[in-house]
Amino acid sequence: MNFLKRGLLSITRRKGKSLILLAVLFILGNVIAGAISISQATANVEESIKDKLGTAATVELDYEELESMDESEMMNFEIQNLDEELINQIGELPYVKYYDYNTTTYLASEEIDSYNGMEEEDGEYIEQGMGMEFQLKGVNYAPVLDIEEGKSNLVEGRVFTEEEIENGTPVAIISKKLAEKNNIQVGDTLSLMNQIYEFSESGEEEITDSRDVPLEVVGIFEPQTVNTDSENQEQADFMDMELQNTIYVANEIVSQEIKYSVGDQAEYEDYFIPAFVLNKPEDAEAFEEEVTPLLPELFIVRHATDSYESIAAPIESMSTLSKYVLIVSIITTILIIGLVVLLFLRDRKHELGIYLSLGESRIRVIGQIVTEVLIVSIIGMTLSLFTGNLLAQTVSDSMIDNDNNNQREEQMYYSEMQTDLTTDDVLEAYEVNLTGEFILLFYAVGIITILLSTLIPLIYIIRLNPKKIMM
Repeated sequence: MNFLKRGLLSITRRKGKSLILLAVLFILGNVIAGAISISQATANVEESIKDKLGTAATVELDYEELESMDESEMMNFEIQNLDEELINQIGELPYVKYYDYNTTTYLASEEIDSYNGMEEEDGEYIEQGMGMEFQLKGVNYAPVLDIEEGKSNLVEGRVFTEEEIENGTPVAIISKKLAEKNNIQVGDTLSLMNQIYEFSESGEEEITDSRDVPLEVVGIFEPQTVNTDSENQEQADFMDMELQNTIYVANEIVSQEIKYSVGDQAEYEDYFIPAFVLNKPEDAEAFEEEVTPLLPELFIVRHATDSYESIAAPIESMSTLSKYVLIVSIITTILIIGLVVLLFLRDRKHELGIYLSLGESRIRVIGQIVTEVLIVSIIGMTLSLFTGNLLAQTVSDSMIDNDNNNQREEQMYYSEMQTDLTTDDVLEAYEVNLTGEFILLFYAVGIITILLSTLIPLIYIIRLNPKKIMM
């Protein structure tokens, strides 16, 4: 009789033992399926969120390291600025798709009103600041990096030309809400004011000098909506107000206005904040390795994806735990199934001895046992495929809630690479699905595990002596 047919008959004739093996495989299969489900879901979240974070990188001070210095070290430490030559050197690296560097200042205006989205209950606008409400943001990259990267959309007009950036032409790109509030169109000229403040003997701040800064509007942009946790809505409103009152100009214009404000009181050196967009995420490590030796002391490379760990703590802890659970469950499955099958084989040693004494090869006997185990295993795995997936969803929801409740606030340092993505965005991206990739991976892991678990029984069969058994 064919050993495959014998294996099928053995399963049906030994229903009790087959059901015991099926139950054990079903329970262990649930654990394996759940662990694989969570591991795959977290991997998909990481890929999705990091794709949204983009490939941007910057060079900035390591504020944590600076904070750890004692008072004497800090007094003797002189912070160096990043000069244009170094930024351009980094920007020419093959990993960089395009780059920009910015300098900013704040100006006032007597002709236009700043946008303020925060309103009091009676509908009146809350006045903020001391009159310097407009952020003049200088750029060196004519297409404007924020627009190129999709952080803002150009809704009217155009971006800068290379000649306008090089010559410091007084042209600007303003926000849609600012334009609407002041009825400004593309082609209009708006007038800002650079004011110099000094404290009087009475302690009051007075304007001692000022000059007009006329700018022709060549484009209107609309920033993306700032996304944040509902608990931080006030912070979101403030960030949105800051974006709406941002006016893009050439770096040269900002430098001229800062020099005017400083005057003869101090020697002014431009302070630039660089932003590098890499060709692909895989370039991040090589980019950092090549850039780090070029940087002044205490300057480090930060990537947009660095913030993933801070906003994805629940997912990261779940990913780590699922990997441990998968490893332990595979080892446990190998040991338990191996011992269960071995015990069943000991009860069948006379049957196996008869096969061998009748001339059946050990390979065919082994094939029969493997067939029996695999058939029961595939049935058990198929049943656990669906329940394990549901188990993974239930367990992961519980773990996420627990992690969110136990998260502690940590000291945060401002970084140009901060993102408006939040933990809620990460959790929304987390989804346990029964995908084709998951099914194939589950069956592959399961079958390999079952085959490994038959190694112990196979050794038992190989060592069988049919003469001793039949005596």
